[in-house]
Amino acid sequence: MGQFLEYVKIAYKSILSNKGRTFLTMLGIIIGISSVIMITGLGSGVRNALDGSLGDLFRGQTYIYSVGTENITVDDINYIKNNVKDLKMCTEEMYYSGTSDSVKGVFNIDYYMVNETYEFFAVEGLLHGRYFTEEEVERGDNVAVIDEAGAKGYFGSTDVVGQTILVDLYGDVLEYRIVGVRKAKDSQLMNMVNTLNGDTKLIKLEVPYTHYSKAMNDTWLIDNMSSVLISSDSDNVNETLKRIVNILEARHDVRGEEQFYIDSFDSYMEKINQVIGYVTLFIGFVSAISLMVGGIGVMNIMLVSVTERTSEIGIRKALGARTGSIMTQFLAEAAMITFVGGIIGVLLGYAGAEGLCLIVGKITKMPIHISVNVLVAFGAALFSAGVGLFFGIFPAKKAAELSPIEALRQE
Repeated sequence: MGQFLEYVKIAYKSILSNKGRTFLTMLGIIIGISSVIMITGLGSGVRNALDGSLGDLFRGQTYIYSVGTENITVDDINYIKNNVKDLKMCTEEMYYSGTSDSVKGVFNIDYYMVNETYEFFAVEGLLHGRYFTEEEVERGDNVAVIDEAGAKGYFGSTDVVGQTILVDLYGDVLEYRIVGVRKAKDSQLMNMVNTLNGDTKLIKLEVPYTHYSKAMNDTWLIDNMSSVLISSDSDNVNETLKRIVNILEARHDVRGEEQFYIDSFDSYMEKINQVIGYVTLFIGFVSAISLMVGGIGVMNIMLVSVTERTSEIGIRKALGARTGSIMTQFLAEAAMITFVGGIIGVLLGYAGAEGLCLIVGKITKMPIHISVNVLVAFGAALFSAGVGLFFGIFPAKKAAELSPIEALRQE
């Protein structure tokens, strides 16, 4: 152990005697390690931010679509709602666009025709009032729940329970009494979308799906539904979804014909994370090439060092230094250069990743925080030392194999 520390001390003195050259040698290692840390840190941060923001909006939600000739009926939805346990939400979701005139101008209406379980579409809950009931849906009452931002923009206040709003839906004007105000989504992703969209006159209105058909005396919309929106508290969501598909296939007598398709948020997030992972891996691989370049630089400088210290090597060998001792000394020097370069690269990588996350967060309006495992960072530093050892083998071997007589002849 004492002999090894002596080698380290000699390597340390040799490095200090050529500070400028040593730093330039380290530069390739520093750039390689810091790039890898920055890219992996930013990639993990973006993945976590997206998962959090999208999860706040859609986690646990699944659409089951009819992709064949069979439509999903109101009776299907009611049967599923009443017979499948652990369902928070089981509803039609028919979306249309409308407008509404006010003293502040024309507002665009995102018009959602749903049932009473749509209350659990988001986790925010209600700011004022209540959600419409199952009885109101069955009667087709003209009640509605408005979003917080829409209420503020249209009425000038969020406490608008009892107010009425007129909606022009493709030429048909419908009047709704507001019974509840849904809290604004505390989602950075939605804030970014709204900022980019710039539409300050947008209202989301949730109404019983039965009202339009009752008011217009037209059941076409209800008779031609193609999807059902599901949200479940089940520990095994996939089994619950398969059971629902089996129920639909049995009710429509289309078993095994794949007439119904499951489209879940979790599957989309899995694909997004996979893409981000591939991109991060690719860019990290490209960044790691600089480690190879840095390693070659280490080998080059160590060869120069062997040439410069030929006489010193000859004296040491003449005094009885073994071949292994000479080789270990030069390997220790190469490893020390790359290990220190790796430590500096890790620190710069952390700082750079934090800066990148801050910039990307400012642009996207999302809080992005770096996520780099300490073990990964330490492993990167050790890997850089391994690069030094690998590329230092040839110069160290060359130094160790010098003939003492030939080495002493050179000055």
